[in-house]
Amino acid sequence: MTNQHVGFIGLGRMGTAMVGRLLDAGYEVTVWSRSAGKADELVARGARLGDRPEDAIATGTVFSMLSNEEAVRAVFTAERVAAAPEGFVHVDHATISPAAAREFAALGGGYLSAPVVGRPDAITAGKLTVLASGDAGVHEATAPMLAAIGKRVWDFGTEPDAAPIAKISINYLMAHAIQALSESVTLLQHAGLDAERFVGMITDSVFPGAIYGGYGNAIATRTYTPVGFTAPLALKDLNLALRTAGEHGVELPTGPVLHEVFSTAAEQLGTDLDWAGIAEVTRQRATGPLR
Repeated sequence: MTNQHVGFIGLGRMGTAMVGRLLDAGYEVTVWSRSAGKADELVARGARLGDRPEDAIATGTVFSMLSNEEAVRAVFTAERVAAAPEGFVHVDHATISPAAAREFAALGGGYLSAPVVGRPDAITAGKLTVLASGDAGVHEATAPMLAAIGKRVWDFGTEPDAAPIAKISINYLMAHAIQALSESVTLLQHAGLDAERFVGMITDSVFPGAIYGGYGNAIATRTYTPVGFTAPLALKDLNLALRTAGEHGVELPTGPVLHEVFSTAAEQLGTDLDWAGIAEVTRQRATGPLR
């Protein structure tokens, strides 16, 4: 576990940026992706390309950034985990259900839930936030690697499902923020006011930060590329929040409204536009003319 050679599985925009940080920190990284071409840039920077998931798992310390728990389940099978080297650990960065985290931890080896908060550009800039929970020994051993990936690691304890619940709650909050921005900006524009000026004002006063600034400007100017996160992925996370709330006996009054909006956006936007594009659902439903 002190080896500087690690594995990484999942090379979407987020995973690619995270591997880049590990390479910059001096780690040897064996990568694997279902789409081998995604590794070309990383291989040019010094990463090793594995032919199979087993090649990344064979390093003994493997990180993964997969799109959902079904993808994690398909890669980290019981057979692969059982055949992994002694002392094998898996650091899982995916946003998944609490039940799935418990399931993966029970496979054997060491398991750390480590979902992240931030977009690819935040990773590159060293501003990624990491939430972590699970095996304390794994957390301690992988701390230098997590520090290379993000600016701060927030420890949520030793239960593998704790960090996933925290991440689901964050995404649920962000969904509200984006929908609230969508409604406010639509109202402003139909009243003939300058939405960009409004976004500048709120980020300079009551709502500073990346969410209201970045997404607010995207909504005000209808700029939904480049894509950082998609509406279908947001809908997946919203479903996780609603399901988790149900398991804990918690009523989320605004959840059904968000679910309807995000379902419509996922169908209309697909994966071509950023999830800030959900604003177009609200715009389409506005009946009055723009002023």
